[in-house]
Amino acid sequence: MLGRERALMSLNHQVPDRIPLDLGSTNCTTMTKVAYDNLKKYLGIERETRFMMENFQIVFIDEEVLQILEIDTRGVHPRPVFFKNMVDDRTYFNEFGIKYHMPEEGLYYDMVEHPLAGKSIEELKDYEWPDPARTMDLSGVRERAKNLKESNKYLLVGDMIDTGIFEPCWYLRGFENFLVDLLTDQDFVTTLLEGMYNYQLKRYSLFLQEAGEFLDVVFVGDDLATAESVIMSPKTYRDIIKPYHKEYFKNLKKLAPHARLLYHSCGSIFSFIPDLIEVGVDILNPVQVSAQNMDTKVLKEKFGGELSFWGAIDTTRVLPRGTKKEVKEEVRKRIDDLGPEGYILTSVHDIQPDVPPENVITMFEEARNYGVFLSH
Repeated sequence: MLGRERALMSLNHQVPDRIPLDLGSTNCTTMTKVAYDNLKKYLGIERETRFMMENFQIVFIDEEVLQILEIDTRGVHPRPVFFKNMVDDRTYFNEFGIKYHMPEEGLYYDMVEHPLAGKSIEELKDYEWPDPARTMDLSGVRERAKNLKESNKYLLVGDMIDTGIFEPCWYLRGFENFLVDLLTDQDFVTTLLEGMYNYQLKRYSLFLQEAGEFLDVVFVGDDLATAESVIMSPKTYRDIIKPYHKEYFKNLKKLAPHARLLYHSCGSIFSFIPDLIEVGVDILNPVQVSAQNMDTKVLKEKFGGELSFWGAIDTTRVLPRGTKKEVKEEVRKRIDDLGPEGYILTSVHDIQPDVPPENVITMFEEARNYGVFLSH
């Protein structure tokens, strides 16, 4: 089977010839620069590394690497535009006015100032949102999507990068501040959510006008949980956040009429899964297996009839510190639990700097060897 046929069969809850594989189709299923440079060196590939998101140090995966690993997906992304109002060589403000700083010997930029911290609702109403059209470069997007679709080789995943509604609100307000707002200042919360929803929908509208007709999957990342539990009560989610998710997802499906919705939330998201299915989520990522209540066997048994899963190979312990044998055992367990259909295999979130290239290779090799179901 070609990759697109294989992945579509799986997402249609039919058993494919082997487990489909993803790497790099979204900003939450790719690699960090250090890990990717190590992988390229291991494979003997000399190419310049291109950032997908500079603040998180995550990268685009080159076609040569995707071919070697026999990846079944391809991402369709705008070219990122990095707004950096530099304070010094390690500190900058982005287009939202969020201040980022790279610590000494740091691996990522940290958010150190939030522009709406301490602001009133009146000041929020005067906040100047970035121009959606200036946050990404759409040149070549339609041509790439069209050419990939016509080749019919790969599952096409659209990700305009930075796609959430809830999560970027706390980037602007500060995490603790925004959680307190959810309980004490719902007028501020809904005003901020409304602004973020309108901003993100405008951005995705511009992107999907170029690529939407060609896509098989559209991606949204919007973390709602920690490793221990969901961030807010189910009632708070249902009363305040869920209506925005519902409208957002409905409009994305209108703009990409043939695409399924791939939704990313890290952490212990179990109690929100029925709500996510209700508002249109078709596929759940990253399936953080190290989090509470994220047993892959239980997830498949309870939600596998309505939901597909994307990810699940542990990045907390197994990929960074496991032996090859342990990586193979992890791959087999997740295929046994989440397969043989309704599962696209990749790591839990982006592959981090401490993951050796041998374990990346082993993960995909074992998936191709063990996850074989049909002879074609």
